[in-house]
Amino acid sequence: MESAPAATTDPAVHEALCKRCGKCCYRKIVIDDTVYITPFPCKYLDTRTNLCTIYPRRHQIHRSCLSVPQGLRFSAFPVDCAYVAALAPSEYRPAREDRDWSKEWHNFDALADDLDVPPAIRELIRARGPHAPPLYLEARRGAT
Repeated sequence: MESAPAATTDPAVHEALCKRCGKCCYRKIVIDDTVYITPFPCKYLDTRTNLCTIYPRRHQIHRSCLSVPQGLRFSAFPVDCAYVAALAPSEYRPAREDRDWSKEWHNFDALADDLDVPPAIRELIRARGPHAPPLYLEARRGAT
């Protein structure tokens, strides 16, 4: 993989690019060498606003939270992410958000267990049902 541009290490550049969609804050799963965004948000994501509740200290508090360079390295960002357009190397394979999770609803608990999804988030997603749109699509833009 070619190295990413130097700007990928500059947090000010990342802040300017980010659209606050929240998609990078959803658990990912790799299936057949493809990264998919699951319906399960990080426990620190405010799903009403798509904003991280621990943002300034996210890397200290939540050790598996990826930086932008790490996210690019591990295909954590979807195709419509501004980081992909501006910073991804040419061979970057974006995370996919087109998996039909309803077909796997019978394995809901196993998937949630594998991803170590906390009970409150698990119940939120279960209550919405297998055909509900992703929470990040319903978040209020610009809410504080």
